Amino acid sequence: MEHRTFLSKRNIGLDFLRAILILEGVLYHAARSLPGSNNWYYVADKNQADIFSAIIEFIHTFRMEAFFFLSGMFSAMVFARKGAQFFLNNRCKRVLLPLVASFAFIPGVMYVITAAIKGEALSLEGLLHGYTYLHHLWFLVSLSAMSFLIPGRWYNRLAQGMRRLPFPALVIALIVACNVFFVVKFLVKDSGEFISLIPVTARFAVYYAAGYALYLNSDKIPQISQSWLLNNLLVAALGLISLLAFYVVLHQHITSSLKYVPVLISSVFSVVFSYWLVFTFEKLRMKENALVKGIVDSALVIYIMHYPLVITGAWLLDDYIPDNLSVTYVFINTLVALCLSTLLYLVIKQFSPLSVLFGLKPAAKAAPSLANQKG
Repeated sequence: MEHRTFLSKRNIGLDFLRAILILEGVLYHAARSLPGSNNWYYVADKNQADIFSAIIEFIHTFRMEAFFFLSGMFSAMVFARKGAQFFLNNRCKRVLLPLVASFAFIPGVMYVITAAIKGEALSLEGLLHGYTYLHHLWFLVSLSAMSFLIPGRWYNRLAQGMRRLPFPALVIALIVACNVFFVVKFLVKDSGEFISLIPVTARFAVYYAAGYALYLNSDKIPQISQSWLLNNLLVAALGLISLLAFYVVLHQHITSSLKYVPVLISSVFSVVFSYWLVFTFEKLRMKENALVKGIVDSALVIYIMHYPLVITGAWLLDDYIPDNLSVTYVFINTLVALCLSTLLYLVIKQFSPLSVLFGLKPAAKAAPSLANQKG
């Protein structure tokens, strides 16, 4: 990979990767209804599927990490090419406005669904209290904070500092920083969702800054991409160790603080894997087609809409699928939620005001036919 060609134009492979990382959240949230998950809206009466659950938890340890890494990289690209004002305007349209639009109804809908699952009566007080929870919208809050509250010059300075570090030292620094914020999150986990979001945002800001620095220091990519840390076998081995750690915790029903050990182990993998993913997908040179474009364009709306659907589906489908078909139960729920969310995306796409609210470009209107023009 030559640095002068790195993201010299739109890269469909990386756009597609970012969309897939977002959409995997649908499967993750569907799987959380299986036994073994804690503090979820609905836990199904199904047999525990340790291997499947371990795979899902393992994927979740790098999914959002890689997403923020990509977000930082694309942010640096927009800054460099179109300037700070364009970047801020774009973030308002693509991140902040969808956050406001989603928060207007998601907490309310989730309150109604949660009350129905628990068999509780609805109340105005309960509805208002429902708006003290972000649910799955937290990542838009974090991305907004990284975009609007942290000056671009800070990322530039961090990029300069990262440039001076050999790649192994940089990886170690990123791992340490991420784990420090993870420990802080653990210490404040009972202080409320909004307080807990501060160390969560700081932790993912580490990945955002790393991606930002990668773009600014793209001349070092040929050297970084050849690092022994990014060897395919080593990356695969790190992933396998992380996966096995999750399996042991689930299979042995470990509920003490030791249950966080796999997360700490996976922090090593997630940093390395973020770089590996970018270099791998950048080289794919995917061609844009209707399916890929549709997935890329619809990913955010589908992710926003799926949450109440997948939780309601977990509740309603539980009685209709045998207890021994845990994985089938998850995949059916995921498929239904994806289909319904896609339908909502298509509806939103057809109405300009809704398209604007959710950061979409309105559907192009068909040009009038020659016959109509003559008439």
